[in-house]
Amino acid sequence: MRISEQAKLDSRARILEKAAELFIGKGFEDTTTRDIALAAGLAAGTMFNYFPSKETLAMTMVTEALGQGMEDFRRRRTGEEELTEELFLFIASGLRRLRQLRPFLGPVLERSLSPFPRKSVCHEGEAARLGHLAVVQEIIGRHGFTAAPDYVAMTIYWSLYLGILAFWTNDESPNQEESRGLIDYSLRCFVQVISGTIAERGAAHAN
Repeated sequence: MRISEQAKLDSRARILEKAAELFIGKGFEDTTTRDIALAAGLAAGTMFNYFPSKETLAMTMVTEALGQGMEDFRRRRTGEEELTEELFLFIASGLRRLRQLRPFLGPVLERSLSPFPRKSVCHEGEAARLGHLAVVQEIIGRHGFTAAPDYVAMTIYWSLYLGILAFWTNDESPNQEESRGLIDYSLRCFVQVISGTIAERGAAHAN
């Protein structure tokens, strides 16, 4: 008996929903794929048709949340922001969508987005990284940089961003105000790297 596309979508959504509940309730490390399949009312083998691993499943949640954050960012930007302000809005929009995943985000990002060499690359994590950096380069281009920043500059940006994520997942300050301060400081450092000045706009340095 063939399963309809809608049934597949429903099963996928149910897996993601139940996995999130378990990751929050039991913790990411203590939740097994069998736990998730049982909660979703599926055979363990069937679940692997949708997600090959627990890490892939969790990173799918992260990627979808970041995608929603990108949409929020595009709706919210006015075009009047300075470079640092627009980058701040972009990062903050993503963090806002990731907030519901925050209780189990640390170990997921550590496994999927780690900058250290790994035997296998998480394809979902790599897609999230490339998508994020593409938007960053798009933002930079709007502020007068005629050429994309070089590999070193974007590596510095990504390192700063991972540091922001790591700090934010454990930030207990009211409304994560300390994270906001870290984002602001990190972005100002990055803008200085790509422009050679602390000025907010790169237009004067584009030629």
